Amino acid sequence: MTSAPARLWPLYVGGLLGPFGGAMVNAILPEVAQGLGTDEAGASAGITAYMVLFSGLMIVSGTLGGRVGLTRAVRWAYGAYAVGSVGCALATSLPAFLAFRALQGAANAFTTPLLVALLASLIPRERLGRALGTYASFQAAGQAFAPLVGGLMAEWSYRAAFAANALVALALALLTSGGRAEARPAADWAALRNPALARS
Repeated sequence: MTSAPARLWPLYVGGLLGPFGGAMVNAILPEVAQGLGTDEAGASAGITAYMVLFSGLMIVSGTLGGRVGLTRAVRWAYGAYAVGSVGCALATSLPAFLAFRALQGAANAFTTPLLVALLASLIPRERLGRALGTYASFQAAGQAFAPLVGGLMAEWSYRAAFAANALVALALALLTSGGRAEARPAADWAALRNPALARS
């Protein structure tokens, strides 16, 4: 059985991946625009495509993840993120690029909150605050280093930056394991019909 410390580091790295993938495009817009045969305004729509799906699905991802199982949902999300990343790397037109960026954003909506839930299932309550702080620091690192790393990789090929994201996501899909959360009852689909949630 995988020890608790060994289980934690893929969760922390997973916290880095989402912000990194979201912010990386900011630094490589000229290269993306050139590769897709568009201008920087068109390429920047990839940021919007990512954030719209990410923000919208965050509302329901926790409930859906609880329904299918946290670890399973996170692994599927990493797989979808990898597909989106490969699609961005191979896209030759703006519509295709935007569609795959949207897939990345949708997948990230199922990693960010569910990773926190997995941490809570693995770590005793008295140590949870420190673990969540570590997770938040990884998220901040992803946001902070995305422009630098993305820009450096774009000196060779911006497509390589997306390909690297795909490899990391696939590795995390294989390495992420769960804890007590998997034994909890499945979430009730009725929670998605909560009027108060819809108005928030």
